Amino acid sequence: MKKWMIISVAVMAVLACACSGLGTDRGQVMDGDGMFQSQDVDPMPIVGVRVGDSFFTIDLESNSSAEAFLEKIKKDDLVVDMSDYGGFEKVGELPWDLPTNDSEITTKPGDVILYQGNKITIYYGENTWNFTKLGELSGGTDEDIAQWKEVFGGKDDIKAEFFVEWTE
Repeated sequence: MKKWMIISVAVMAVLACACSGLGTDRGQVMDGDGMFQSQDVDPMPIVGVRVGDSFFTIDLESNSSAEAFLEKIKKDDLVVDMSDYGGFEKVGELPWDLPTNDSEITTKPGDVILYQGNKITIYYGENTWNFTKLGELSGGTDEDIAQWKEVFGGKDDIKAEFFVEWTE
């Protein structure tokens, strides 16, 4: 599984370089006539979380909560001590409050949730409540879910590092 994650990160890096014009701020986009046109391309953030030797990317939601979270971790990586709760999630305190966009949802493994505006949770099971979804771990195959349950499941506390890397 670690080999798959390393390959995935390498593929993302290659694609990022290809999409951005190999390190320049110009990329190529195909127009309607099938011709390539140069276009300015801004670096794109890739949000990740690391727990021990495991690394996962996070696909952020399009809401003010996720945008605020991204703004905070763009400045400095965030390390959160997380504890098990209810046998279906790991939860930890954020050092700041974020805006909420709560709605009743049923979580699934891999969901990254904001709770009460100042707690971040990563689900390895299901729960229904009023939450704000920040995003979800990339993937979702049976193999991915098994790894998420291995990393985030169980009664042991974990230390999760949230960070941003940039495409070039």
